[in-house]
Order: sequence, then structure tokens, then C-alpha cells
Amino acid sequence: MIENIEFENPMKDNNDKKNERIFKNVKKLPDLPGVYLMKDRENRVIYIGKASSLRERVSQYFRGQESPKNRMLVRNIEDVEYIVTGNEVEALVLESNLIKEHVPRYNVRLRDDKAYPFIKITNDEYPRICISRRREQDGAQYFGPYPSSRAVRELIRMASGFGIRRCKKKLPCPPCLNYHIKQCAAPCIGDMTKEEYLDIIRNVTDFLKGKRSQLIQSLKEEMKKLSEMQEYETAARVRDLINALQELSEKQRVNTSGWKEQDVIAYALSNSIGSIQIFHISEGKLKGRDTFSMNTAGSDETEVISSFIKQYYQEVNPPEEIVIPVEITDKSILQWLSNRGTKLKTSKNKVERGLMNLAQENARMLLNQKMLAEGNGRNEAIAELQKALALPVMPATIEAFDISNIGGTDAVGSLVAFKDGKPDKKNYRRFRIQTIQGADDFAMMGEVVGRAYSRMKEEGKGMPDLILIDGGKGQLNAALAALKGRKPNIAALAKEFEHIFLPEREAPIILPKGSPALQLLQRIRDEAHRFAIEYHRKLRGKKIVESALDEIAGIGLKKKQALLRYFGSVEKLRKAEVSEIEKVSGITRKDAERVYGYFRKPHGDI
Repeated sequence: MIENIEFENPMKDNNDKKNERIFKNVKKLPDLPGVYLMKDRENRVIYIGKASSLRERVSQYFRGQESPKNRMLVRNIEDVEYIVTGNEVEALVLESNLIKEHVPRYNVRLRDDKAYPFIKITNDEYPRICISRRREQDGAQYFGPYPSSRAVRELIRMASGFGIRRCKKKLPCPPCLNYHIKQCAAPCIGDMTKEEYLDIIRNVTDFLKGKRSQLIQSLKEEMKKLSEMQEYETAARVRDLINALQELSEKQRVNTSGWKEQDVIAYALSNSIGSIQIFHISEGKLKGRDTFSMNTAGSDETEVISSFIKQYYQEVNPPEEIVIPVEITDKSILQWLSNRGTKLKTSKNKVERGLMNLAQENARMLLNQKMLAEGNGRNEAIAELQKALALPVMPATIEAFDISNIGGTDAVGSLVAFKDGKPDKKNYRRFRIQTIQGADDFAMMGEVVGRAYSRMKEEGKGMPDLILIDGGKGQLNAALAALKGRKPNIAALAKEFEHIFLPEREAPIILPKGSPALQLLQRIRDEAHRFAIEYHRKLRGKKIVESALDEIAGIGLKKKQALLRYFGSVEKLRKAEVSEIEKVSGITRKDAERVYGYFRKPHGDI
């Protein structure tokens, strides 16, 4: 049931007369659950809400609004449309659908940061596995979304090891290459019954649902039976599959409170924009995450998280538990999720709180990056920073340093530059630690800062308006010592409590969490950390590749360099066939077979 209530143009009269007319019209709304759509003068939907009583809920907007958002909303209302539903849960579902269709100005608006891929198992007579960019109502099974296409391809490769088909050919038909490389059971040639193939499908779905422990145990039993039957070649394939599953499980392991399917949701807000992070936990493992950005339209925290849950879980099947940072008292949401077998809760134990803190940190970093990219509040933040640190000039140019030193190996430093609150990437620099042995962050910071500004002095470049050091008093003093008597504007930001340290000042400066100046420093510090970690991983990855190739008998330095020059990366080399590898100058057929054989062993999957 859809009804419209036409309001006269309130611009003709004063606000009191306008409110009187609106109250008269509001009294016409039914005392029933439903959804209301508020429209402006141009008939655009500007807000959509749900209610257990349409009359009571809509009338609340005109009883004196403390919220700036609601004051602005009421000022622009010219028309109200409503839809009566059977109950409040139905209203909740309808509200979410309508928000997606109309994208109203004053609602929380959610959008994916990117289109994450799903794994799809089709609804064919002999189902196949493939990648999908969207979840459709086609009877297929969807798993995900996953954080990257590469992760999806790897999972499909693993799943194909069970024998599920990938081709679109109409059955029956001749077998394709996947059958010959043992990546498909080939139901197309009729060597197996439909029931046997559907058993494979069940194994694949268990695998994708994260139930790998039970699956590995059943595969071990199957391998034992095959060995007893002296079917050694088949048993060996099952063994390789077990090893691959165990390797994948180890890569994704995280300590959680149990074996429940969970989503851990966290958010970060600043003015009218926000970000959401979801960690997907399955069978004791962190299996992936989703990120979203929002226009909050000035809504409070509870409304933001409520709106997100309603919109997101319209498209995605909710897990057994959803862990959120704030309590939600909206009983219709609780009932709607309960009807779908899901419990909504806040973090209750140490592990859940740890995951929530990690998700919140990621949400904050995402929000910082978006604010930085969009330039929100840059001038305000820079002006506040000058005042907070008592700087003699506006810090238009800021350079930040960070050290990445995991386990004391391949230690590196980073320098990132910002101009007017935006990254100045042409002036980014990275450093390999040259003079320090072991894990000495203070000395490493001193080396990097000293090298950076010695070089700038030689090139005739001036100092930035502010130098930011990632760390506390120790890192700050090491940087000052490396500057050898020069006295620039310099500060250190200690991550644990986000305290700011200045030279010759004992007590730290503590800015409010919502301070634009602090958020600017955090964005710059996080960017320096990202840049350092990226370089550190690159060096470690190169080292791992080189050491792996060193393990192959008969492949010396010259042959290793020739292989990497030809293929460009170890990943491409790992996938190459013998015929392709032996095309490399200086590589014999025997060398090619050794390389090919090495990368087909479980330990060779680097």
C-alpha cells in the first residue's frame, strides 16, 4: 500500500504555520509499521526511514530537533510518501532496498571500495567452478567476497585439485587439457557417476566454507585406504592435496575464541564521511576482509552501524555471529538477523577485543587515506598543527621517517614528503640500513635521518617546515643527534598513545582523538609506515626467491640470473612448462626438468 501526503509550499508562510500544516498531514499517517520517503521541492527523495508506527515516528521530526542533520532535513521536506508493511522486519528489508534505489541525501550511503570477486559453483547438472563479480539469484552457490582476484584464482586452483570442472562445454564431450593435468574429474567422458561427481562438489563446498580440518582428516583416511589397496599413484595425488590444504590453512591461521563463523565489524568516522572494515572469521581463521566508505549525512555511531548492517546483509548471507563495537537496541534488526540464524553481539573476550582493535585501526587508516586523497580539512589541520606545536611557520611541507625492522633482518627506512597536506611522492625516499647490526631502532633512525639531510645539504635543498619521526623520545633524540647541530622544527609521534614529543620538553603534547591536527599527523605517519613496510617486503621477497633458486641442483648464479631476466618473476617461472624453461639461454633440458620438478613440490610454492 503506497500513499502520498502533499504539503503546501512552506516558503509562503512562516515556520510556525508550516509546522501546523505538517502536523495536520502527519495525523493522516496510519498507526502501522512501514517505510516513509521524504521528498524535497523537486520531488527528489532526500530521506528514507522505517517505523513500527509511521504516524508516531514521522511526527517526531517536527517536535523540535536537536540534531543539525534533522533540522536541515525538516527544512527541506515538501512531500511524504509511505508504504505500509506487515511488520517492522518487513519494513527494515524494504527500507534497505529503497535506500539503494534512491540514494537519499540525508541517509547513510554505502558504497564498495572495489568490486570484490566471489567464487561461484553453478547450478548445472554437473556444476562447475568460476569467478563472479556479483552475486545473482540464479540458484548457484557463492563464496566470498575475497580480497583479490589473485586469491580467488588460487582458491579455484586448489578446488580444482578435487576434480571439479571449470569449462562451459555441454556434456558429454571430449575431455579438455584440465583432465590431462589432473585438474578435472572429466564427467564429460562418463567415467564417473553423477553421485560420485556430486561428492566432489560437497568436498569443494566444505573446502570453501573453511571446513578444512574435517576435510583433511577424511582425505588422510582416503589416502590410507588407497595405499592399502596399492593404488599408490592415486594415493600420492591425495597426499599432495593434503599438503596443499595444510599449507593454505597455515597461511590463514589466526587465534580466535572458537570455531564459529564470525564477522567482526569496525568503523571510523570524521564529520560526514566514514569507513567500515569487516574481518571474516571462519573455523579459527581470518579468511578475508571487506572495506567500505560511507557518506554518514551527520548520523551518530549507532545509526551508522545499524544502516550498514541492514544494507550489507541484504546482499551477503550473515555468519553465525556478527561482532560490533557498539550496542544496537533496534529490536527489528535483532529479530531480522535472528530469523536468519545470526546473533549480534559486542566483543566479549580478549581475542575478540584484539580483532576489533585491529579492525578499528584498519578502518582509521582507510579513513585517513580517503581524507588525504579528498583534501578534507587540510587547511584547518595545518593551522591547528602550527598552533599545537607552537611552530614559527605554517607547516606546509612535512617530511616523515619510519623504520621497518622485523627480526633485525633486511632493515630499511622510509622518508615520505607532504605538501599542503597532500603526498608529494616525487620526494619520497627509501633507505637500506648500512651501518647498524641487529634490532636497534634508535640507531637506525639516526642513520636514515643523517643520510637524508646530508644529501639534501649537498644538493642545496632546504629543510621542511616540520620533520615527523615515528616513535617516542628515543627516536627523536637519535634524529636530533644525526642532524649535527641543526635545529629544524621536529616532532615525534608515539603510536601506543598517540602522544607528540618535542625537543627540550619533557611532557608530551596530547591532542584529542578527533583533532584535525592529530589526524593529519597520523595520516602522514601511516603513509611513512606503509612505504617502509612495502620496501621491506620487496627486499625479503627478493631474498626468498634467490635462496629458493639456490636450492636447485645445477642452477648457479649465471643460470639463476638468466631465468629471472627471461621470466621477469619467480611466479611466472613457477608456472612455466619444461619446453618454455629450456628456451632460456644457457639452460639445458636437464636444467629445465630440475627447475620444473622443484616448483611442483609443496615446498617450492613460493
